[in-house]
Amino acid sequence: MRAVVFSRYGDESVLELTRRPSPEPADGEILIEVRAAGVNPVDWKHREGAVRSDRPFPLGMGWDVAGVVRTTVPGGPAIGEAVYGMLPLPYGGAYQELAVLPISAVAPKPVRLSYAEAAAVPLAALTAWQALEAAGTKAGLRVLVHAGAGGVGHFAVQFARHLGAHVTATASARNLDFLRRLGVDEAVDRMHTGLSAADPFDVVLDTVGGPVQQASWRLLRPGGTLITLPEPLDEAHRLPGINARRVIVTPDGETLHRIGTLIDSGVVHVEVQAVLPLEEAAEAHRISAEGRVRGKLALSL
Repeated sequence: MRAVVFSRYGDESVLELTRRPSPEPADGEILIEVRAAGVNPVDWKHREGAVRSDRPFPLGMGWDVAGVVRTTVPGGPAIGEAVYGMLPLPYGGAYQELAVLPISAVAPKPVRLSYAEAAAVPLAALTAWQALEAAGTKAGLRVLVHAGAGGVGHFAVQFARHLGAHVTATASARNLDFLRRLGVDEAVDRMHTGLSAADPFDVVLDTVGGPVQQASWRLLRPGGTLITLPEPLDEAHRLPGINARRVIVTPDGETLHRIGTLIDSGVVHVEVQAVLPLEEAAEAHRISAEGRVRGKLALSL
């Protein structure tokens, strides 16, 4: 099968399109013919060595897949069924023609989505869902999502609105109208935020890290919750009375089924900025690393 792998850590030039043996599913796993793979920032961070596994080189790439079931397990999806899902971290293997996933990590592909659109969902949408769940997000709370037009962000603002929260989100000026179309209550230019501790939030979702995480503490009310995603909590900036935790996404087919229902009912929109062929995986990484992607990128196979 064709597969994108890398044999040393480095920039996008280390990616190689090659041929590898087809993977063999273990107990509790199904084999999927991959029609599309999602691209996430964790992909190129893995390629650079910031996210490592204990497997030997060459290493596979990617965690989001959408495709067709080729072998299944008792009680699993039927052969030929369209599904989508997320491989468990840290072992990549989505940028290839065949992938094995635990049956617990897959769900039926949303009917209204193409394979490329479906592949853009799992990791980012599950991250947003699990982050909001960890924060106890519910109706009436004031929620701030940093980088609300990004992969995780654009799902988070929609999920929070669906839960009945009042949602504020930051983005670049060119994406403010996009945020409004997603239903945010307040769209804020990230370069001129104007966010003030005088009007504090109950929940802040930090999808950026660094200075954004540091500035987020003061934007929360006492008893509020900061959820950070890309890096550990900066304890030097912790403020008393604020709950805080880092969320690292885990595969969850049951939740993907629920998310798929929201997508098919029109409650949740999936934004895909571009779909590139598998041969252009390096270019997809370059675009992703620039940090200006609206929604998601995907690779078609």
